[in-house]
Amino acid sequence: MNDTMKIEVLSKESIKPSSPTPDNVKTHSLSNLDQIFPPLYVDHLLYYPNLESNGSSLGDGEHGRNMIISASSRRRCDVLKQSLAETLTRYYPLAGRIKDEKSVECNDEGVDYIEARVVGKEVSQVMQLASSDIEVMEPFLPHEPYGGTGSFRRAGLHSNSKALLKIQVNVFGCGGMVICLAYSHKIVDASSFASFVKDWTETARVAAVDKPCYIISSIFPPASFSDQEEKEPAEVQIVPDRIDILTKRFVFKDSSIAKLKKKCINVNANNGSDKQIDKQEHNMQQLPTRFEALTSFIWMCFMDVDLQSKAKQIDDAVSSVNVVSDPNQVQYVASFAINLRTRMIPPLPDNSFGNMTEGTFAEVSRNLTGSNLNSNGFHDQRQNYPELVSKIKDSIKSIDNEHVKAMKSNFAISCNHMKMHQMLKEEAFNDDNKTFLMFSSWCRFPIYEADFGWGKPNWASISKLLYKNCVMFIDTSSGDGIEAWVSLKEEDMVEFERHEELLALVS
Repeated sequence: MNDTMKIEVLSKESIKPSSPTPDNVKTHSLSNLDQIFPPLYVDHLLYYPNLESNGSSLGDGEHGRNMIISASSRRRCDVLKQSLAETLTRYYPLAGRIKDEKSVECNDEGVDYIEARVVGKEVSQVMQLASSDIEVMEPFLPHEPYGGTGSFRRAGLHSNSKALLKIQVNVFGCGGMVICLAYSHKIVDASSFASFVKDWTETARVAAVDKPCYIISSIFPPASFSDQEEKEPAEVQIVPDRIDILTKRFVFKDSSIAKLKKKCINVNANNGSDKQIDKQEHNMQQLPTRFEALTSFIWMCFMDVDLQSKAKQIDDAVSSVNVVSDPNQVQYVASFAINLRTRMIPPLPDNSFGNMTEGTFAEVSRNLTGSNLNSNGFHDQRQNYPELVSKIKDSIKSIDNEHVKAMKSNFAISCNHMKMHQMLKEEAFNDDNKTFLMFSSWCRFPIYEADFGWGKPNWASISKLLYKNCVMFIDTSSGDGIEAWVSLKEEDMVEFERHEELLALVS
């Protein structure tokens, strides 16, 4: 944290629904999908620009300190609290508490709401700091204690409060705000939470809103675990890595992503020269999406770094004993979180409340030797890029209405999230011959439409990712690209950042 910036907590309270939750919905059933998610908090930050006129901004002098925050900022905070209370009457499970493995008690205990004053910086300056070092935002997060006791407190694993939603409104002297929202993944996914934020902002603007749809638990009813053997896969707790992890932001403009898409056309078209025009037309119809193109590229760069590290280890071992090592094979697994709402026939409403996300996987194997590095110290994976795109495309296509039907008929066998949890339980992440990279995306969610009545946010971000080998995609504020937030071990990040192809495409 920059020494010239201070964050002072002004108040802490619980915001309860403005009207009591009716008795007939006092118990909210968790779905089977809810049950398999660990009770970790996911942080989301919205950055609002300077809102005061030149003559009304708060300074750091005696008058400013006595006022604490300006009258106009106070009014905006009051709007946030009042509209939040009204929104919770519709999103009443968020104001409740986890009762047991199958349900939430909608007891109106409320959500944690904190107001804090930021002294010494403006929002634009904080945005600049956070874009290169997201850890500076730690005091802006609504988790106790404030001041940096490490990532475990951000995960909510030892939180004093059992609130399912926590909010901290950070008010600047210039009138700007950074609103941080932390939701429990046990009860909602990113799509469901985006709907909540949308409804909250519309309530603040006194606009018409629709009630959320509580139907997911009827599609995937909660499981009753009769014995330990069945219970363990669903309740495995994903604990953050106890290693040094860095989360870095890489910005890809749409023009860079278009270049990645073109690589698939060029490679595939050359394979069928006799019918090149037809081949290109076919490939144009099969172009990867932005997500598929960028995911394949980052996966490729990640494999370069990992193969480089493993090859060096082999070379060191070989030179020390003066023998020739046989090639080893490494299996690379990429996982992707897929929103099932749009994969069903008919599709579910966007505001279906709860976790409605399924994982899918793509796998490739690579032979590993210490002698096939290029001049820059990396394996040459460029010719494999179209293969990765194809595998990712097929993997994502596999999550369709038929897959949802299979999940309904036999959840434990068909759910890929269950398989991932089982792999984690078996400590696959520690297997030198199997390496995972996990992808998730906030793209296309209306996070930049979050207007409470004083304008849309200039920027939206996450906080530091808690696990190694994770990638989160978010739309750029201008809408002309994607921000990739990548979390790796420190030594891997050093190599990842200097990857030549990556440097050629990031902005």
